[in-house]
Amino acid sequence: MENENLTKSKKDKTLMIIIGVLSAILIVLFVFFLVEKKENRENMIAITAEKEELQQELTDLSHHYDNLKTDNDTLNAKLVHEQEKIATLMDKMKKFRNDSYAEINRYKREIGTLKTVLRSYVVQIDSLNQLNQKLLAENKEVKKQMDWVRERNKTLEKKTEKMEETLEKANTLAVENFHIYPINKRDKETTLKKCFQLKADFTISRNITAKRGPRMIYLRITRPDGEVLAASSKSFFKFQNASLTYSARREITYEGEKLDVAIYWPNDGSLTKGEYVADLFSDNQQIGSLKFILK
Repeated sequence: MENENLTKSKKDKTLMIIIGVLSAILIVLFVFFLVEKKENRENMIAITAEKEELQQELTDLSHHYDNLKTDNDTLNAKLVHEQEKIATLMDKMKKFRNDSYAEINRYKREIGTLKTVLRSYVVQIDSLNQLNQKLLAENKEVKKQMDWVRERNKTLEKKTEKMEETLEKANTLAVENFHIYPINKRDKETTLKKCFQLKADFTISRNITAKRGPRMIYLRITRPDGEVLAASSKSFFKFQNASLTYSARREITYEGEKLDVAIYWPNDGSLTKGEYVADLFSDNQQIGSLKFILK
């Protein structure tokens, strides 16, 4: 009986030891569980903070790309491509469950690459902008020079035109003492009723700058009714790109000195009373004009 009690006592003691050991193991496992849970919670918080930081970096990167301006179409296409990469990475991070440092590190590497590419584009665009500013400055200088040349040419053209005008005036014959009146057959001044011819006499002034040689002088007489007294149906001459009718003409030889000239228009019976206009032309210039009255 005593032996049985002893054996039972040993069994109870062994059971108690086993229970104690198991309890200790459970306590240790529970402590490890709490520690690991705490560490996991801290890791999740840290990963979440890094994820938010990376998302902010992506947002900042996107803004930086938005602010990059260039007129280079090729570079603009590359910038758009990088913007698409940023948008894709931001979508992926929204779906990320904050439970992997490896995933966070992969995002860090991708964002680092995007930053490096951004820096290279900033350098390229800065170089292009400097080049554009240089070209713009050069273009302004070229435009300034072209404006100066254009203005100089205008000045020269005006001077040339003025010189040509002066030369033309210098070469133009000048008429003085211009008169026109009816004469009889004896070349004496008479009345309209006895008019045999109209006589235009005048003096060509001295002009040492005018060209020498033969000149054709045209007389054009206009009646009170506006009709021109034509020498014939084919009596035309060129004046200022127009074709005018002349009443009479005479070729002279001019040597730069004063020259008295007379031109006659034979009365064909078409003269009437009233105020007439007589004009003289030579070398595409009008050299004289007057009004006279036939009574």
